[in-house]
Amino acid sequence: MAEYNTEKEFMIAEGSEGELYIYLKAKANHPANPQIIYDGLDHAVFLRSPEEKIILDYINPQVRDKLRKACNVIIVETILDNIKDCYMAHMQKVEKIPVDWGKIGLKTWEEASLN
Repeated sequence: MAEYNTEKEFMIAEGSEGELYIYLKAKANHPANPQIIYDGLDHAVFLRSPEEKIILDYINPQVRDKLRKACNVIIVETILDNIKDCYMAHMQKVEKIPVDWGKIGLKTWEEASLN
């Protein structure tokens, strides 16, 4: 079973037509059927491939509603200021992501911002 990796340095941006972009550091291989599992709360899980599960850590409350309403997002993988890869990821909305965040060492966004 694939382990979870935590992506702490990512950015979510909105385009001029309301599309959402998620910028993150480039990964080694090309994704296979990328999708994001999101329940509208602090964290999302980016399934880049069946073997690669990436936690998008501490989703800012200001973008949660837009992310929750999106059907797809555009993933932009970068190396420094250069784009390595760009592709669409389907949003899978769930009531609750079946992960015990405490076991992975994560807190809520609000707890993290107070520290």
